[in-house]
Amino acid sequence: MERIDPVAFKAINTSAVTESLDHLTRSSRNEFTSEGRGADYLDSIQLSLLARSEGVMDLLGKMHPNGRNGLCPSLIICDLLAGDGYVNKVARRILGAARCPAFINSDISQFMVDRCIRDGLFAIWQSATNPFWIRDGSVDGVLMAYGTHHIPRAQRPAAVQAAARVLRPGGIFVLHDFEVGSPTARWFADVVSTHSVTPHDYPHFTAGEVLDLFAAAQFDEVTVQRITDPFVFQGRDEESVLQLLADYVVKMYGLVKLRAHTQRVLALLDEYFGIEITRTSHGEFEARIARNALVGSGRRCIG
Repeated sequence: MERIDPVAFKAINTSAVTESLDHLTRSSRNEFTSEGRGADYLDSIQLSLLARSEGVMDLLGKMHPNGRNGLCPSLIICDLLAGDGYVNKVARRILGAARCPAFINSDISQFMVDRCIRDGLFAIWQSATNPFWIRDGSVDGVLMAYGTHHIPRAQRPAAVQAAARVLRPGGIFVLHDFEVGSPTARWFADVVSTHSVTPHDYPHFTAGEVLDLFAAAQFDEVTVQRITDPFVFQGRDEESVLQLLADYVVKMYGLVKLRAHTQRVLALLDEYFGIEITRTSHGEFEARIARNALVGSGRRCIG
């Protein structure tokens, strides 16, 4: 692991007493496996790595006081819900090696961690509620995004406390999810739970819950914002770009029951989010659906 990223390796406690492997193995059997929708999710990334890049880069900009301009290779970011390392991959593609931070990609799904390692990323297998491999006060930023609602509500305080533990004094924690009652939360409840290969019965967040979690973990300079976190696709004509959008969404959410029903998928997307079709300055067609996310951020107390 040190050879993959010596900067990220500095934050690893190599003498850590590991969690029960049985517990990790049981917890790893979630929907993001080859038996669930893990393979479909990975296929969606292959269709379009940058489909969600606007939201990703917005989140990364919140990881440094100077925004995106402050991102650099000496900055260590622990992504506690990394999946296949999606945020790391987007950052590397957009920022390039000269500016991309050092990422510790952490996930409870062994299937996803194995994919990270296969793709040459620095990755460790652990839960967001107990990131035992990470030293106290060793990272500059902690990100918890794109799946935070999968953490049971009773375990969320432990996850936020864990983020505070691994942050250096002055380090920044960013939590991202979708708000209770929002179009995206309703999409999960109405569409994903009905048409996916796996059920999706996870409670989302309220702004009040986010504020309470940050307060309990004694973060300073806490803010809660709503950001646009869209899906964006470009193509040579309207038909092809809409087909790409539908294919991506079916794979992203494992909507196996809608796989052969492109027009139904597009109608649902338009109903819940609205589909906006425009022309780019290069003459391409662009399809966009506007998801709005709830984002909390705070700084670990200094002293």
